[in-house]
Amino acid sequence: MPIRKATGVELRRSGFGIFARTEVVVGGRAIARLSRRDLRRIEDGIAIEGAAAVTDDLDRTLWRTEDGYYWDDDGLDAEAVALLAWDRLRRQDARVERLRKIRASEEAVVGARRERIPEDVRLFVWTRDEGRCVRCGAEEDLQFDHVIPVARGGGNAPENIQVLCGPCNRAKSDQIAR
Repeated sequence: MPIRKATGVELRRSGFGIFARTEVVVGGRAIARLSRRDLRRIEDGIAIEGAAAVTDDLDRTLWRTEDGYYWDDDGLDAEAVALLAWDRLRRQDARVERLRKIRASEEAVVGARRERIPEDVRLFVWTRDEGRCVRCGAEEDLQFDHVIPVARGGGNAPENIQVLCGPCNRAKSDQIAR
């Protein structure tokens, strides 16, 4: 039961006084003529129900809300269209707020990236640990690990770095090594 935002909709007024007329134009094509009574009905409908049917075009209805124009293919009533338009706007606002938070957190992550373990420290630790996992002695899938995790205040000093294989490093997780 979705509604779609209608783009390129405009009301074109022409003539004067009793000869005035208003056409609903979509994409450069006039799809309906509205009388003054129709215009009043649309304004009253928006004020009372939140939405008003403007015209039908083929198998769809063009609705006007305070937020703009919408197409409906399901034969909805004014209340349903008003609620769906409100929900669409609410979700859009929530999505924008969520995107602001994501952007702010990504910017914070970029600023908080930890520095890489210096090459001289890596070489020293590799030599000290003899190119093997200090827990199981494995010589494959080796990784440099912080004894005290950086998230818990550990640094890149040689005393805080050790060589672990992948399985031992994952088993340790972010725990302080013993």
